[in-house]
Amino acid sequence: MTDPTSPPLRPRVLPQDHFRSIVAALITLLTLYGWIDALGRTPMRHALMAQTRLWWIEQIVSFVLAIVCIGIIFGKRSLLAPAFWLTVYSLVFDIMRWIFELVEHDIRIPVALVLYALFLWRLWITRRQVAATDDTLVADASP
Repeated sequence: MTDPTSPPLRPRVLPQDHFRSIVAALITLLTLYGWIDALGRTPMRHALMAQTRLWWIEQIVSFVLAIVCIGIIFGKRSLLAPAFWLTVYSLVFDIMRWIFELVEHDIRIPVALVLYALFLWRLWITRRQVAATDDTLVADASP
């Protein structure tokens, strides 16, 4: 039996958002497909050794983001902050790559850039919802 004077516990799950889950699933699938494609093709596998340290950092961030996205799909509230910041880092990497491609007159709209922007937008909304819920719980718990 719970103590009625104890403060209410914060929920451990995120508010439901199907759009956020779909975008998270797309980010996960595209990231994993990219890794499988790069490691599966022999010419691409040999090119991995020539990549810079910054490229490897970007790949590790995107891979961790894909894992965190799986947690977001399952509604794990503890992964909200890591998902937000990993998405910011991934978005910065993709914006910089896009700028370099624009300088070389390679005009295209990267899918990952659009997905990261949409995911960041939905995570921002979710963070505000969670903060509002936490404020309500704190107000209810105070005497």
